[in-house]
Amino acid sequence: MNIRQIEIFKAIMESGSVTRAAENLNIAQPSVSKHLKLLEYDLDMKLFERTGNKLVPTAEGLALFNQVERVYTGLGFLRKFAADLRDSQHGEVSLAAMPLIAQKWLPDTIADFVQSHRKVSLSLPVRSSSWIWSAVAARRVHVGIGLTPRDAVAGLKLIPLLKLPVVCLMQAGHPLARHASVNANQLRGTQMVSLRNYDQERLNIEMVMDEVTPDGNRRIETFSSNVACELVRHGVGAGLVDALSAFNALDEGLRFRPFDPTLFMNVCLILPEHWALPLIAQDLVAFLLDKARATQEMIDEATAA
Repeated sequence: MNIRQIEIFKAIMESGSVTRAAENLNIAQPSVSKHLKLLEYDLDMKLFERTGNKLVPTAEGLALFNQVERVYTGLGFLRKFAADLRDSQHGEVSLAAMPLIAQKWLPDTIADFVQSHRKVSLSLPVRSSSWIWSAVAARRVHVGIGLTPRDAVAGLKLIPLLKLPVVCLMQAGHPLARHASVNANQLRGTQMVSLRNYDQERLNIEMVMDEVTPDGNRRIETFSSNVACELVRHGVGAGLVDALSAFNALDEGLRFRPFDPTLFMNVCLILPEHWALPLIAQDLVAFLLDKARATQEMIDEATAA
């Protein structure tokens, strides 16, 4: 029994005759009759009773056809599954992100991706940049979003995603809000809230804070940009944060001003250098880059105003 014989048997069952089966398969009628005889010979049983020019399925023929239909139904599902894989509509992808990106930008962005890829399973761990560098290099996650490392990390391909200016966030009535931009000298004597890195590499924000709050003066540091913005909202002090977090926190009671000189937090996509990504992960990377371009335009416009 082979695939061609099964195909011809199925065509005879569905059409009701050798002649129509040959027409449907676009082959000669003798070829259909030959394959049917070989199938019955291989199985050592009759699949049809011949009554004149008519073929009437035997009980065994009906039972075999029932199983053949199941197989063809399974093949249909298999074809659909393969098409979904090809079109990035099926599979699993893991995306690790630093907290700054994971708090608002990533959920807002990934929601659109999920809506257009309803059969895709996502894993979204939130970790420090150094953890993400190691996890992608070790193939524990497909894609990462984190700070761009100062030095090269073996096994990684880095693609710039967002270049986030550092800004000073304050309440609308704060004295710093009178300035078009804010510099380090203007921060001296001001109670400050700022970001601190999870990792050993220090943020340039931390270096500014060392300069403006010397001699053990109080300052408040947090790993979370969202926490920093909320502390500013509650009047704890002015904050040095990234422009994306500041923009997301804005309401009638808050303002932000560019920091002079301009400092940046460079965020990148982190990919494995020697590991071919699944198609769905490649689709996700293209999607993130496209969304990031729109976000960058918004940030550039807001910080230039």
